[in-house]
Amino acid sequence: MKIICYTLLINLWFFSLLNANEDLSIYTKRIDSLISTYHNKNKVSLNPRVDDSVFVRRAYLNIVGRIPTESETIRFINSKEKDKKLKLINNLISSEGYVSHQYNWWADILRVNTRMQGQSPANGIAYANWIKQSIRENKSYRNFVRDLITAEGMIDENGAVGFYLRDRGMELDHLATTAQVFLGTQLVCAQCHDHPFDDWSQMDYYQLAAFSTPVRSVRRTESMDKAIQIAQNELKVPRGNKGKINAIRKNKTRQLQRAFQGLTDNFRNSIVRETKAALKLPDDYQYDDAKPNEVIFPATPFGKSIEVENGHSRVEVYADWMTSPENPRFTKTIVNRMWKKVFGVGLYEPVDKIDNSTKPVDAQLMAYLEELMIDLEYDMIKFNAVLYNADAFSRESESFELNSGENFYFQGPRLQRMSAEQIWDSVVSMIRSDIDTVSNESSYNPRLEAWEKLNEQTPEALIKRTKEVASFNKDTQKKMDQFRQQVKGVISEKKESEALPLARRILNFNEKATVEYARLTYWNPSEFKGYFRTPFRNTPRALVAELKNAFPSKKYPNIYKKAASSKMKSKIGKAQKNGKKSRVDKKDRMFRGYVRASEISSPAPDGHFLRDFGQSDRSLIENANYKASTTQALSLMNGDFLKLLMNSNSVISQRMNSAQDSDELIDIIYLTVLSRYPRLYEKSLLRDEASISGTMAARSILWSTLNTQQFLFIQ
Repeated sequence: MKIICYTLLINLWFFSLLNANEDLSIYTKRIDSLISTYHNKNKVSLNPRVDDSVFVRRAYLNIVGRIPTESETIRFINSKEKDKKLKLINNLISSEGYVSHQYNWWADILRVNTRMQGQSPANGIAYANWIKQSIRENKSYRNFVRDLITAEGMIDENGAVGFYLRDRGMELDHLATTAQVFLGTQLVCAQCHDHPFDDWSQMDYYQLAAFSTPVRSVRRTESMDKAIQIAQNELKVPRGNKGKINAIRKNKTRQLQRAFQGLTDNFRNSIVRETKAALKLPDDYQYDDAKPNEVIFPATPFGKSIEVENGHSRVEVYADWMTSPENPRFTKTIVNRMWKKVFGVGLYEPVDKIDNSTKPVDAQLMAYLEELMIDLEYDMIKFNAVLYNADAFSRESESFELNSGENFYFQGPRLQRMSAEQIWDSVVSMIRSDIDTVSNESSYNPRLEAWEKLNEQTPEALIKRTKEVASFNKDTQKKMDQFRQQVKGVISEKKESEALPLARRILNFNEKATVEYARLTYWNPSEFKGYFRTPFRNTPRALVAELKNAFPSKKYPNIYKKAASSKMKSKIGKAQKNGKKSRVDKKDRMFRGYVRASEISSPAPDGHFLRDFGQSDRSLIENANYKASTTQALSLMNGDFLKLLMNSNSVISQRMNSAQDSDELIDIIYLTVLSRYPRLYEKSLLRDEASISGTMAARSILWSTLNTQQFLFIQ
């Protein structure tokens, strides 16, 4: 329901925006004129226009990442409106499907990984949801990048911090990916030595890195730092020599820091903020402009020279420089990426190799697109609308190998195979009708609730609570020591009858202690699920394991069993009381997991359809693979998809079952899978198949169309 409301709001906002502002067609006409000039110069011309069937399929796949449904195809083909292409593009670009497809694009570029660096999946999901919401609200590209670069806080509160957590502990490597994504520049070589083929030096790399490397994953909040400062001032140390006093103060400060970190134990690897950490040159720095281990101050290698004044945030200054229209590569890079997304080839190729030695295939067109992006104030929806309405987008596609070394003249879009996500989403659209509204996003987050409570506390309250936690931990440790002695005694004296009761007492105590520890650290004990970190978490399990090993014949409680929350127990009880499941629930269970690629963990698990078809593993920027393989062929020919498509609850199955005769059946399959009516000779051949196969005709024809190149390629 939430997604539907978002979609309606986006539609209303977008159309009011178009009516309130200038007609975007003037920009499209200018692009058409520049392409025409480029063609005349190179003695080529635009390809013939595609028919409505090809256009509607191309538009859906490029803008919302899936093929159109049968009804969507028929509606467009039968429309007599003169501006139906413009209206289609505007409708698609303001839909939830656009959000999903744009997210897949950004997930590939930003290497979004749900399981990044062994962190909680909640971190990756929060980052993904932040990107989706930024697309949904059409955040300007400048603000989008700025929010990523200046991100701080806890990830559930500000999902943008996933930008830094993605490369947690690899601050220098993070700079290389940042420059590659937002500046179209590969400078990773300069991390270790002066770049052999570019103007970048190792010093340039470290000076630029000095802006962002202080941004790190931390264990304490700012309010905790203030609390530590207050506690430090109250520390009473004995009189003596200065060195001894400093050592005592330093030791007590460390104890305080560890105590405060206990309050954020269950937020570890989820908090980011700018620290005061200095960046030093490596031990083996070999150039004459500085010495090894010398502290480096931030500076920009190109564009406007900037300085960070005392007391100012380095990362804020860095973001200002990065996202400025005056930055010679910022606007150029996003324009080039978006042009490639629409037409299949960038004006610069590769898109992340923009430097002083490379030039666009058409400098005049590139310059205009940069001006346009700035004039539109980095509005991604408007810029996309202009590109998709360009005349070249409606022309026949052109076969082209990116590594051929030849120029692509944009006589039409490049012929491409669908991405893994487009294939998956297209097939899922034949299974379920709610593909563009179903979401895995959760509205309730107990970790965020705990974080908000923690941040409401004053430094004085934090000091008091830290003492309470320390006292509780001390008492708990005493109890654990008692249990340890009891276990030792039971095992050494072979008191088998006492083993099971003792194990139950240990686990019951652990459960109660965990609940109390959660309360003390501002969590709601009835709401947290799954793994919850406590200082004593390993001891009870280890002790019960010892008893189990010593007396294996007993039936011990599950060491890793998690108690359901009171709310969850209530829901389970009601469901059991009602006894029956609705048809909708049954259908949801049947199609569980068959949601848009943007709603599946990123990347999908090994062996998943998406990975088989080349989805990026998110280790490198834009690391997807479009090459055919035997595994892909087998997935479409013998995978689970056909069984689901033929399920009586699937969209395509219900439509096929409604066909009055073989001709209508063939029309339904062709319009659904290939977005066109069958040609006369195709229908003639398939009529014969229908007469021979009988009730299996639908399955045979559907299987055949899904396994064609026509289905897999975007014409």
